[in-house]
Amino acid sequence: MVKFKRISYDVVRVGEEFMSDDFLIKPEDVETFAFAVDDHHPWYFEDSPFGGTIAHPVLLGNQALLMRHSRYIVPAGLHARMQFEFVEPVRVGMRVRSYGKVIDKFEKRGRHYMVTEFTTKNEESGAVLTRGQFTQMLFPD
Repeated sequence: MVKFKRISYDVVRVGEEFMSDDFLIKPEDVETFAFAVDDHHPWYFEDSPFGGTIAHPVLLGNQALLMRHSRYIVPAGLHARMQFEFVEPVRVGMRVRSYGKVIDKFEKRGRHYMVTEFTTKNEESGAVLTRGQFTQMLFPD
């Protein structure tokens, strides 16, 4: 059983690894996301140059952020920097998972930050879909 601690600068370790839950991309996920961000590009609902429909590349952005929730209670934080590289198209029917690692933590102007790099993969083929890193300010207890 996983014991959940509240995330904090003192608890997080550089080198610590995370893994998200798996996520099956469903047609309604693509529709809901398109509505939420008001982006109804035809590639998401018709054909694309990638051979068939694709999902919005940022659809999986939150999955990478949620990796920490597999180990910690994360009540709040401030995203100081996010960087994504979209490697392969995300498609309906893919089962995906994000893998990450804390690569740095630091203090700046009296505030604490952690840097996590991540890769999101197609679970069936192992193909990398998205990779990047995010820097989050950790609020004190």
